[in-house]
This record gives sequence, C-alpha cells and structure tokens, in this order.
Amino acid sequence: MHKTLGMLVALASFACNAQAPTENGTENRLAPPTLSVTATSRPISNANGGQDLEVSALLRNSTKTHIGVATGALCPLFVRIFPDPTGEPSGSLDLSMACPSGSATVDLAPTDTLVLTRVLPADSLASFAPGNYGVNVAITTSTAVMGGWAGAILLPLGSSR
Repeated sequence: MHKTLGMLVALASFACNAQAPTENGTENRLAPPTLSVTATSRPISNANGGQDLEVSALLRNSTKTHIGVATGALCPLFVRIFPDPTGEPSGSLDLSMACPSGSATVDLAPTDTLVLTRVLPADSLASFAPGNYGVNVAITTSTAVMGGWAGAILLPLGSSR
C-alpha cells in the first residue's frame, strides 16, 4: 500500500510541475490579434449592359489593439475565384494572396469597421469556363493574412442555375 501511495504522490507531483506544450520554457505564446471578416459577392450591371462581379469584405476590429490593413494595386482586397461544383466553402488561403511587403497601410483602431470592395469586370470573368465557382477574399494585415468565403457564383453571371 505504501509503495502504491508513494507512486501516486510522485506521479501527481510530476504532472503538476510539467510544462504545458505551449510554454516550452518561455512565456506563453498567443495568436496575434486579428480582425473578423464577413465577405459577400454579387453581380452588378455595368455600362456596357453586361454584368461585373462586386466582392466586398466587412472588417471589424474587435481587439484592443490597432491593426494595419495593407493597401496597394491588388490590395486591400485580394479575390480568388476557384472551381467549386458544390457551392461549399472549400478554398484556402496561402501566402500568394498576401500584399507585397512594404505596402501602405490604413490603421483600423479598436471597435472600428472598414468595408473593402473590388469589382471584377465582365471581360476578366469571360476567361472562366461556364460553371460553379467559389469566391474567397484575402486581406493582409500587420498581424496576418486572413480572409473568408465570399460565396458561390455561377458563370457566366446572369445564367440560370
């Protein structure tokens, strides 16, 4: 009995003194503060009688820190259209969607919101084969490349499902 009790005390002592996997002998590591992103896409009429695609992202800074949002030629809103026969969110973000380093930034203070919009003209959408596509957006911030699902579209725009 004494041997079993001694082993339990030793095991409990070891467990209580062990470091958590995120400590590794240093301070705890937390993910960087990020914005919430709500993205949408919709067809809009253009001056030539065709339909362009408007993609918007609502950014909300719910953190307690200021976050810089990158701007530039392809920024602040990077849009990826990818084949998607299901209409389900399945695209992923990668570093190719990031703005170039050194891009100008806009400061988004705590509790601030910002709407970013990009219009993809009908002639650029014409290069896609007819079918279902998913739309993702990516925003480069001072803390991360982040994004979201902006919906499913059927190309050419205006065709019936």
